[in-house]
Amino acid sequence: MKKLIFFGLLFLFIFAYGCNEIIESSESSNPSASESVHESFSSVASSEAESGESGENSESDESIAQSAAESSVPAESIPSESSKPQSEESNPTSVPESSVAPPEQSEAGKEESSQYIPQESSEAPPEESSKTPPPWENTSSRPEESSTTPPPEESSQYTPEESSNPPEESKPEESKPEESKPEESKPEESKPEESTPEESKPEESQPEQGTGDAELLPSGYILYNGAAYHSTQYHADVAQAYADTFARYAEIFPNTRINVVTPPQSAINITNPAVAAMTNDQGIILDQMESHIYGGVNFVNLRKIFESHRGEYLFFKSDFHWTQRGAYYAYCAFAESIGLTPTPLSSFEEKVVTDQFIGRANETAGDDRVLSFVDTVYAYMPTKQHTMTVYNSNLDVDRVYSNCIYVKRESYSCFITGDQPYTVINVPSNDQSKTALVIKESSGNAFVPFLTEHYGNIIVIDPRHINIDIRELVDELGVDDIIFHATASTSSRSGYNDYYRALIGE
Repeated sequence: MKKLIFFGLLFLFIFAYGCNEIIESSESSNPSASESVHESFSSVASSEAESGESGENSESDESIAQSAAESSVPAESIPSESSKPQSEESNPTSVPESSVAPPEQSEAGKEESSQYIPQESSEAPPEESSKTPPPWENTSSRPEESSTTPPPEESSQYTPEESSNPPEESKPEESKPEESKPEESKPEESKPEESTPEESKPEESQPEQGTGDAELLPSGYILYNGAAYHSTQYHADVAQAYADTFARYAEIFPNTRINVVTPPQSAINITNPAVAAMTNDQGIILDQMESHIYGGVNFVNLRKIFESHRGEYLFFKSDFHWTQRGAYYAYCAFAESIGLTPTPLSSFEEKVVTDQFIGRANETAGDDRVLSFVDTVYAYMPTKQHTMTVYNSNLDVDRVYSNCIYVKRESYSCFITGDQPYTVINVPSNDQSKTALVIKESSGNAFVPFLTEHYGNIIVIDPRHINIDIRELVDELGVDDIIFHATASTSSRSGYNDYYRALIGE
C-alpha cells in the first residue's frame, strides 16, 4: 500500500512539474491563455481528488481544456460557423447561401487555425486523419507551431472537424459547375435563336410586305407580279343615287324582290398589304355602298366571301373582268341571301376554254405591258339541260344555243356569248313559274350561267344595247327576282344609273 501511495505521489509530482513548465511557456506567448490553462489545471487537480478514477479524469480534462481554449476564441465563431455548413449541406442547391457562407467561414477559419493548428503534434491526429484527412493536409502548412501545443488540449482537436467544414463548404464551389448549368442551358436559350428561322418566315415574306415591283399607274391600275389590278373610288352622292333607283324599283314592283350584286374590283385580291394600300380598300367601298341601301332592297355584299378566298384565281391578270370562279363565289353569296342552296363547285364540269387569253386591260390601264400577261379561261358548265335564245335590239331572234357557255369563243365572251341586248335562257327541269330578270353589264356574263341551277326562266338585259320599258314585262312574266349586276367601278359612275331609270320610263 505504501508503494502505491509513493508511486501515486510521484506521478502527481511529475505531472505537476510538467504542467508548470507548459504554463510558463504559454505565459510567455499568451498571458491571458496561461491564466486560463492555470485555472483549468487547478480544476483538474481538484477533480482528481474527488473522483479517484483515471478514466473520468481524462474526460473531464478534455472538456475543461476545450472550455479553456474556447475562452480565448469569440463565442459566436465556432457554433455559428459549424451550424452554417450543416444548413447548407441540408440544402446544397441554395446558391445564394453557399455564395455568402464561405467568405464568413474563411475568416473564422483563420481565427480557428491560429489557435487549433498547434494541436497537430498530439497523438490524436492519426485517429482524426482517418476521419477527415483533407483538413489536416490543409493545416500542415504550419508545423512549427506544433511544439507549443500542450498535451491536455488534445480534446480541442474536434474543432479541426469544424475547420474541415470550409472544404465541405467548398462543395458549393464544386456546385459552381451546377451553377454553370444555366450556361449549359444557353443552348436552350439559343432555342429562340433556333426559332429565328421561324421568325425569319416573316422575313421571307418581307418581299410580300414591301411593294416590290408594284407600280401605280395614272389610270389607277396597279401592275404587280405579272398582273394588272383594277380599283375604284367611292362617291357618296353617286352611291345614294343608285340606292334611290333601287328603292324606286322596289316601289314599282312590290311583288318582286330587288337584289343588287356588285362585284368588287380586282385590287381586293391583292395578298400583299403594302401593295393593297397603294389604292382604295375595295371591301370598304362595298360597305359604303351598302350603307345607302334602303326600301327593302337586298344588297349582296361580296366583301367577306372575296376576302376569305383572297389569293385564288378570281380575276384575270390581263383583263378587267373576273374569272368564272370569282363569279361562282358571288352566286353562292346571292343564293344564300335569298334562301337557296348553292350548288357545290365540284358538281360543275370544269373546262379550259383557252390558256392563251389576253384581255383588254391594256386599253383601260393605258400600258401595253399588260399584253404580256397571259390568262387561262376556265368555264364551269351548268349541270342542267337548257337553251339560250339571243335577241337583237329590235327583239328579233338572232341565234339559239344549246348552252349558255359557248366554248368556241375562246375568250371571256364565251359566257352567254358576250354582251347581247336581250337574252332568254330556259331550263325545262326547273320550275317554269320561277323567273329571274338580270340587268347587267359585262361582269354579269360569267354570273348568269349559275342561275340555271334554280330558275326555270332567266331574262338577261344589257341596258346599254336596248331601250325598252320593262314594267309590263315584269308584270306579265311574274318575275320573282330582279338582279342588278354591275361592278363597283360601274356603280361609282352615274352613267349606268341613267340606264336603270330608262328601263322604267324615267
